[in-house]
Amino acid sequence: MAKKGNGNPVLNKGYEAALKYPFFEAVFNRRSRRFGLGMELADTSLEFKSAHDPVPLDELEGALLVWSGTGLTGLCLADLPPETGIDLLCQWTGRTWPSACNNHGTELFFTNDKGLYFIDVKRMLPQNHELDMFFKMSRDEKIERVHELYHESLVKIEDGRAQLPDKMPGLFNFNQWNTNKPGTSVFIPVTDITEEYINLLLLYCSNTYGFTIIDDLTGKPAGIEKWVKMGRLKEHVKLSLFDLEVRILTGLNVEQAFICQNMSLALQALGLAGWTFSGFIPRFAMGASPQLFKGLGFRFIQPKKGAIDPPATIPVGRDGVFEGYCPPYYKDMNEAIDSFFEHKSDAWKSDKPFPYTEPDKHLMKAPKPTERTIEIVKDLANYIYDTYGRFPAFVDPMYMRLVFQAMHLDLEFYDKYYPSGSYSDSHINHFKLFHPEMEDPFAHKTEKKRVRAGKGKKRVEA
Repeated sequence: MAKKGNGNPVLNKGYEAALKYPFFEAVFNRRSRRFGLGMELADTSLEFKSAHDPVPLDELEGALLVWSGTGLTGLCLADLPPETGIDLLCQWTGRTWPSACNNHGTELFFTNDKGLYFIDVKRMLPQNHELDMFFKMSRDEKIERVHELYHESLVKIEDGRAQLPDKMPGLFNFNQWNTNKPGTSVFIPVTDITEEYINLLLLYCSNTYGFTIIDDLTGKPAGIEKWVKMGRLKEHVKLSLFDLEVRILTGLNVEQAFICQNMSLALQALGLAGWTFSGFIPRFAMGASPQLFKGLGFRFIQPKKGAIDPPATIPVGRDGVFEGYCPPYYKDMNEAIDSFFEHKSDAWKSDKPFPYTEPDKHLMKAPKPTERTIEIVKDLANYIYDTYGRFPAFVDPMYMRLVFQAMHLDLEFYDKYYPSGSYSDSHINHFKLFHPEMEDPFAHKTEKKRVRAGKGKKRVEA
């Protein structure tokens, strides 16, 4: 990708076409397209070997995919009752996908031929109270701004393509032929369960709700007996600890699907191939067995207790990059919860951007958790960690499920095995529009289409 003297990309017709690509066309044309340049599918009725070398995504293609998937877009509107709603918000930023309590606990890792990267968007803030960071920008300005923001968020973790699983026990057989191959970019969203868990405990343990949370393995309150006896928690309003954690997990894991779907739709506009899948066994992809696959290099710990004995190790974070609110990153859950409060309070400081024209008028009405509520939450969290040697008790602190891969499409595979309609004009014209400096491996298809269109026009005129 060529760059201007100021470091910004030189834009071509492809990016104008991408920004103008109709939304409903992207939705209707979305397909899983798994055969990329340089790939081979052997020993099958769909046997095919690409006649072309793999072509990696260029920097701007990757930037547009990333920012479509998980980019910062401005400020959330936070149009909630100040007295009962906005106190749950963990931050005020808007991203390209919705998040429970706006905590945005899912972040994106990706790998390509050059390295393993982390997209650190959570620390980023819009400037000048921008509700929409791209409002009234021209096409070139929007793409250049995405490029700048992408570079601001990009953290290189290591050189070279990540050693993700390429066989069992880490990768299902049917995904082994094309996953993480040369020229591909593999995007892995990982969700921090701990932040929203602590945030929601403050809601469930508040005076308003006062849930009594029961440990499923003992049938007794989870370290909060005294609060039940005092009447501070409601004995008749019980919530299973396992059900609580599954509720939190399912509410957060959808974030990965939002991110992958956003990137899938962007593929259509960019004329690229790719698909969303769950073929990796998460613990191996994250690095539970580095002697087999280094994976994402996450730290794993050994819990004390679990539903099976001995319990499997669990991922708590990637050291110095993406860490959960739990030991070993904190000496105990008291310190982890205090750190969470510090993080959340920082977003509410007066020097931070807010979406309202009169923020003080609304923020001053937002209730803060009482000292007693905080004490109950700490008792519960410490019980979980002391009993199970982990937090949460039953779901992983760092959770991975969906993966997304993008690459350049080999049209010839689809020409051989599929009727027309398996790819769109954006795929046919991709190299001509986005990579005019390269030889177009499918130029003959563009020419045939142009000739057919010309003949059709003459027939109409005649």
